[in-house]
Amino acid sequence: MKNKNIIIIVLAVICCLLLGAVGYTMLNDKKQEEKATSESDSDHRTSQSGTIVVDGVEYRPNTNLQTVLFMGIDRQEKVKDGENRPGENGQSDSLNLLVADRETGKAQILQISRDSMVEIDIYSASGEKMMSEQGQIALQYAYGDGEELSCRLTAEKVSELLYGVDIQSYLSLTLEGMIRTADAIGGVTVTIPEDYTDIDPAFVKGETVTMNGDLVEKYVRTRDIDVLESNVDRMKRQQQFMSALIEKLQGMQGSTQYMSLYQQMEPYMVTNMTADEMKALSEYEIDSDTLEVPGEIIYKDGHAQFIVDNKSLQEIVLKTFYKSN
Repeated sequence: MKNKNIIIIVLAVICCLLLGAVGYTMLNDKKQEEKATSESDSDHRTSQSGTIVVDGVEYRPNTNLQTVLFMGIDRQEKVKDGENRPGENGQSDSLNLLVADRETGKAQILQISRDSMVEIDIYSASGEKMMSEQGQIALQYAYGDGEELSCRLTAEKVSELLYGVDIQSYLSLTLEGMIRTADAIGGVTVTIPEDYTDIDPAFVKGETVTMNGDLVEKYVRTRDIDVLESNVDRMKRQQQFMSALIEKLQGMQGSTQYMSLYQQMEPYMVTNMTADEMKALSEYEIDSDTLEVPGEIIYKDGHAQFIVDNKSLQEIVLKTFYKSN
C-alpha cells in the first residue's frame, strides 16, 4: 500500500508539469450578463438551489466531482524563506485541471492556456493586496509567496474563469523537479513529430530520442516569444512527453526506485493534498483526450493574450461540471 501511495504521488506530480500551458473574461462580462438576465426573460438563470437554466434546460452541479489543479512552475526551485519578491516568484506556465467523477470512476483533464487574460491580484511582500490589473493568468502565481499562497491565488483565478467551479486541491512542481524526475528514471523516449531542430539539433522529425537533463527542459519549455501561437505548439510537445513519461513510470517496479524518485521531487513541489487523497486518483480511468478551454490568441500591449470563446466554454463547463435534470 505504501508503494502504491508513492506511485500515485509521482504520477500526480508528473501530470502537473507536463500537460502544458481562458476563460471567462472577468467580472464586467458577468455583470453585463446578470443585468441582461434581470431585464429580460433570459434562458440562462440561476436558482437558489444552485441549479442553472440554459436554453430551457435545467442543470445542477455534479457533487460527485473531485477537482485538482496541477501547475508547472517556470522556476528552478521553490521560493526559500525570506526570498519572497512579489512578481518574481515564478509563473504557472502549465495549468491543468483534473476533474474526477467518484460515481463513474472516470476523469478528464482540462487544459488552460497560461496566456489567458484575467484580473491579476497584486500583493506586497507582507501579503497585503495592493491592486488588481489585467494580465496573463500565469502571472498570478508570481504575486503570491511562491508556495501555498501562490497556489491558492492561482486556483481562485481558474475558478473565476470556469464560472465559479470549485477548485478543491492543488499541486505545483518546478522545472528542476521535472528534470530530476526524467533523469532519475534514465530518460524518456519520444518520436519527434515535427522538425524542432531550431530548438535542438537532436530534434529531427521522425527521429526517436531519449531525453534527459537539458533535452527535457528544451523540449517541454522552449517557445519563440516572437511567434504568437508558440505556446500552443509547446503544449502539444508537453502532452506527448507526459504520455511517454507516465508509460515509463508505470513500468517501474520495486519500492526502492519509487521512494528514491519521490524523495528527489519533494523539495520542488507544493500541495494541499494528503497521501490518501493522491492515492484515490489511482482508481480513476483518465480520458486520453484532453479538453482545452476554447478561444483565440491575439497580440496586444506587447504580448500574447488568450481570449476565451465564452459560448463554447459554457458548453464545456455544463458538460463537465453539471448534470441535466
